[in-house]
Amino acid sequence: MAACRSLARAALCGQPGSAWSGSDHPNEAWWTHQVCCAKAEIVDKKEPSSSVCERYYTFDRGAAEGLLCVRNSIVQLREPPYLLLGRDAHRMITAYMEVRQPYWRLQPNNWITYHSFTILEIDGGVLFMLIERKTDLLEIVIGDPGIPLQIMKAFRAHGGGRNPSLCIDQPRKKLQTRVSVHQLLEWIDGPVEESWQHYDMLSANCQHFSTALHDFLTEPYVATRASNIMVNGLPDNRDFVQAAIRKDWHSLKYAAPQFREDRIVVLNALEQDGRALRYAHIGLRLDREVVLAAVQQNGYALPYVEGHLRQDKEVVMAAVQQRGQVLCYAAEKHRRDRSVALKAVKQDAYALRYVAGKLKWDAEVLLRATLQNPFAVARMPLC
Repeated sequence: MAACRSLARAALCGQPGSAWSGSDHPNEAWWTHQVCCAKAEIVDKKEPSSSVCERYYTFDRGAAEGLLCVRNSIVQLREPPYLLLGRDAHRMITAYMEVRQPYWRLQPNNWITYHSFTILEIDGGVLFMLIERKTDLLEIVIGDPGIPLQIMKAFRAHGGGRNPSLCIDQPRKKLQTRVSVHQLLEWIDGPVEESWQHYDMLSANCQHFSTALHDFLTEPYVATRASNIMVNGLPDNRDFVQAAIRKDWHSLKYAAPQFREDRIVVLNALEQDGRALRYAHIGLRLDREVVLAAVQQNGYALPYVEGHLRQDKEVVMAAVQQRGQVLCYAAEKHRRDRSVALKAVKQDAYALRYVAGKLKWDAEVLLRATLQNPFAVARMPLC
């Protein structure tokens, strides 16, 4: 539950005066709600945290070097963090190392039950980046020059850190390709975003993302089907844009700005997949008619709804009626609402894990969930 609700918290954890404010990036909604980025900076001393988005870590490097204090701060994104990286965005990724974190301390090495994350070595170790998938979030930690590889393993972009002693390093892979950090971010902004699925243990988990990342680093590519459709056509022609959207709803992402704020064009895209809402202009993500069309077609459009509509009961009801598990994006008042909970578990019994308070033990809610999927209820931790 907390992991899923972290999406909403991550979207609110921006730094005042963020460099990305006012962005009109077509992927703004995805970067805001599905990506959590943190900056790990070396500081002189540990200070009281000014917000829940700032954590301090102290590492003992031995008598010769003394203590190293690092501040890990979440930065709200509205686009790829090119500005946060500055000139470092043009540095080359020279190697990577997968790190595996077993779920049990005495777990045999050949078991596949482990969390996977990757540390990227930039320009031979001038600095490091950590990247991983955790539930529905893509997490990125950008390290300061001078933060060693072993210390990078202790960080997480969202939530607390991890114990490096429980992590198992895989062999370091030196890259023969020349892939810059900028190209990596372009890949995330293109193929990764377009193929992003909500967490699924069998088809969309941390290990799947690690495999895709390693494949990209060894055989880089940036082009996507949707971008090719638009680049090779007439992206300023309304009829062409609508035809492209019918072939691939992701094409809205590459359309000219006037089409991303065109109600008819956006509604046409939402007929193909409600998740196209993430490419619509923010004004339409605040439009009740457009938002309802999106969540009624695909409940997973709910994370991309803006403003007060994100927690409007009618919108939440429509979303959970289409995809019960999106209850995890709803505010606690909705997760404690009997009518919302009943709609959610009737569509998907696994939504029961997101029902809040005593309602989780409610006889009618449990009965509805059991009728939908008794196996899901039987294995549900009701605590």
